[in-house]
Amino acid sequence: MEIVEKTIGQMLGEIAEKYLNRDALIHTETGVRYNYGLLSWEVDRVAKGFIKAGILKGAKVALWAPNVPEWIISFLALCKTGAVTIPIDPGAVRDDLHFILEQSECSAIIMARGLEVEEYVDMILYERDRIPSLENIFVIADKSYPEMIPWTELTAMGDEAGTSALQEIEDTISPEDPVAIMYTSGTTGNPKGVVLDHLGLINKSMFSTERQGVTHEDRLCLFFPLFHMFGNTCIALAGLLRGAAVIMPCQTFDPSAILAAIYKEKCTAIYGSPSMLLALVDHPEFQKKKWKSVLKGTIGGAPCPIELMRKLVEDIGLSDIAVAYGITETSSWITMTNPGDPIELRISTIGTSLACNEVKIVDPGSGEDLPPNTQGELCTRGFLMKEYYKMPAATVAAIDRDGWFHTGDLGEMDENGYVRITGRVKDVILRDGVEIHPVEVEEIIYGLNEVSEAQVFGFPHPEKGQEVAAWIKVKEGSNPSLIAVAAYVKDHIDIKKMPQYFKIVTEFPMTRSGKVQKFKMADMAQKEYMEG
Repeated sequence: MEIVEKTIGQMLGEIAEKYLNRDALIHTETGVRYNYGLLSWEVDRVAKGFIKAGILKGAKVALWAPNVPEWIISFLALCKTGAVTIPIDPGAVRDDLHFILEQSECSAIIMARGLEVEEYVDMILYERDRIPSLENIFVIADKSYPEMIPWTELTAMGDEAGTSALQEIEDTISPEDPVAIMYTSGTTGNPKGVVLDHLGLINKSMFSTERQGVTHEDRLCLFFPLFHMFGNTCIALAGLLRGAAVIMPCQTFDPSAILAAIYKEKCTAIYGSPSMLLALVDHPEFQKKKWKSVLKGTIGGAPCPIELMRKLVEDIGLSDIAVAYGITETSSWITMTNPGDPIELRISTIGTSLACNEVKIVDPGSGEDLPPNTQGELCTRGFLMKEYYKMPAATVAAIDRDGWFHTGDLGEMDENGYVRITGRVKDVILRDGVEIHPVEVEEIIYGLNEVSEAQVFGFPHPEKGQEVAAWIKVKEGSNPSLIAVAAYVKDHIDIKKMPQYFKIVTEFPMTRSGKVQKFKMADMAQKEYMEG
């Protein structure tokens, strides 16, 4: 297929006109249903509300909410105004929230009241006085809060506005303009803002859905968190750009609600990490006969266990499910298996490069290209990020002078172009699709006065890809409890990055030059925790 050179707003308008009365977005938990005509109207209404509130082209706007329809509507509306969306993890702790809002120079935030009560409101009220650039706060709620604009008022503002201002702004937007800054953890402990454009998100969506065989007849089940690229781009945007129906069963992962929605809404495609899919097929309410409509989808975020793949394909009937590999910096998917590939290829490889990408394996030291079936660093080129926001040195370090992005992953590629991931160049841990940087967790542990040294590392896990352990040495005369250590870490970090295992040790395996050997610790941990 050919490269698409349009904006997300242009694409959405064309799709809405073509599939006016077809289902577009359905949220079964809240009962909200949009066909493409109504979704397009609502997106335009919200976009006009943003413009009236002063959210114009180039504005940085954070989006902080669980999986609700307003998340997707806000994102699409911001795309049409030329603003830049900054997704924030619903589980973000105060330090992460502050860093992202400040570093990105956010002028506005769209937010839910909170996951449990109104904890988001309390946090943003605290941050409002600390972030000079933050001018507008929109709350997805009917209730009013001091100096905040409720969703109902935002949409009312859109009703009052004319369409000419929106059209004038849309006419100035280029496919190469920034559309989002998605933050990913950095090796220094601070996340890096990945600047992405319309061109990259659209083309990765179109080429990946072509590989998957997704069409306007499909009904995609979306339960992966929307703040993550897998959720907002690989499922939501990709589905909508094909004219498919996007089914959202719940605000946060709820297997019972997901199973009910798959059956009731006759979903044809399912997406998730191996652990998510295991939670569904092993759930007491799972019934094979209620999955008759499900034929395709994508597994990403971690290697897929062969038992799960066989169960999905041979027992349940998801004959066309694919395995894919992508990174935020590459505007999502890099490689993907074909729906008809043998099961062995779908569990031992991450597929072949999408047609819009180039992939090669290089020597991590010299940068020289390597022959087939030789381990090296995986590099890719095609629809990459524009930059790490306000981090030119990190950008230059990630993308070489020939335009190749160095993923930091070790892998091999066979003669047919199938890639197998064999490890990581650095010590980054990937658990359930979430990147965890050991130094970030270690810095938190060092906040305990009793700790003299901390080592955080990952080791293989059959379902999660990797699991996380934190081994610590304590100062002489100190005797902290592991429960207290774990509680302290939990209070200071996103739960998705929390180590599963803590242990107090007297020494670490080391080289003669005094460097800690984390690979030996990983071997020891795997035997102790997985085999013991």
